[in-house]
Amino acid sequence: MCPPICLKGVIMPLQCLTGFHDIYGDKARLFNKAESTAREVFRNFGFEEIKTPILEKKELFARALGSETDVVQKEMYGFLDRSKVSVALRPEGTAGVVRAYLENNFDKTKGLAKFYYMGPMFRSERPQAGRLRQFHQIGAEQLGTDSPYADAETIHCLAVFLERVGVGDYKIKLNNLGTFEERDIYSKAIHQYLMDHHDLLCEDCKSRYRRKNFLRILDCKNEVCRNVIRKGPVISDILTTKSRDYFTQVKMALDGAHIKYNEDPFLIRGLDYYTKTVFEVTHPKLGAQDAVAAGGRYDGLIESFGGPKAGAVGFALGVERLLMCMVGAYCNTPLHENSFFIVALGEAAFREAFKLLSELRQKGVKASMDFSTKSMKSQMRSADKSQSRYAIILGEDELKKKSVVLKDMRDGSQKELSLDNLITTLKVLV
Repeated sequence: MCPPICLKGVIMPLQCLTGFHDIYGDKARLFNKAESTAREVFRNFGFEEIKTPILEKKELFARALGSETDVVQKEMYGFLDRSKVSVALRPEGTAGVVRAYLENNFDKTKGLAKFYYMGPMFRSERPQAGRLRQFHQIGAEQLGTDSPYADAETIHCLAVFLERVGVGDYKIKLNNLGTFEERDIYSKAIHQYLMDHHDLLCEDCKSRYRRKNFLRILDCKNEVCRNVIRKGPVISDILTTKSRDYFTQVKMALDGAHIKYNEDPFLIRGLDYYTKTVFEVTHPKLGAQDAVAAGGRYDGLIESFGGPKAGAVGFALGVERLLMCMVGAYCNTPLHENSFFIVALGEAAFREAFKLLSELRQKGVKASMDFSTKSMKSQMRSADKSQSRYAIILGEDELKKKSVVLKDMRDGSQKELSLDNLITTLKVLV
């Protein structure tokens, strides 16, 4: 524990950095629910977990995301370490997964590799609801596949996860960015169009325009910028038949899996590596910044890292944003969980209660008690705060009869149980 800061005799309490936060209580339980559900769903879809380092070489992200993107230009936490190596806290998960895919020779040993990950990411941007400087992502990646069915499978996996975790009322938006060559042609068309509308853009988009990051302007949430863009050229006008056919196969596969989606011809991702299929999941609870998850295909990224020519597709969702959409579902769950709180009255009962507590835990049963030997009323309040389903009451009378009183904290009913084979009896309840 760090000592408090003392300034001119005044003790100053330590606080989290702006944009960083503690996770505890209901929020921690929601985090656990999201992560455990992700593991269950992703494994069913054939993904295996990968944990990549939080700290990587800065070059990794600059090369993957694009040196002119907002993430690299303004948001990434980069610095020189003690060895004078330029490093950065990871702002997203895909680049590290691709690096691991090549460094560990999965391109040779696996061919197709399917990974999922979860953990903290870092971006130095203005904190707001659902957008923090340390935030958490859950993501999934398929590396080594060119199939449009992999795109559909990835979106299907995300949809199943959202349903399983209790998030409804979401919308999936879909677009086709074509190849890098087609995207470049579209970028030039956007550039030409915006020459006559430059003065209407927000300051961020004017900066993107100066940096020639024209497609990033399409991702702006400013309503004036969005109105300007939606009157401009659409990428579908310049796509080849091959690119359109690919996208048609993706949509047919999604239709076959009964996944609902809406096509948005102006949807684009903010990172340079995306090609062909891109998608975004939005939710009305999130307001103007309504994206809870996004992803797409990134053919070419593996090759740009020195690997073979191989396609890839994936997505990431923001856990903090996900939690904002999960709250309603969580509040409908029962208050008390299947665990026990032991109430002990008197020194002899306390000793016996501690033995029982230890035995329950040894058998894998969740149990707790208050070590302060307070009154029964006070201990029952502690039992209620612990959200335990049952209270096990043990006093002098119970010791004499070699029994306990089991109280159901949900309906208030209670019954007497023998201490003999008590553990076996209690295990049936959980």
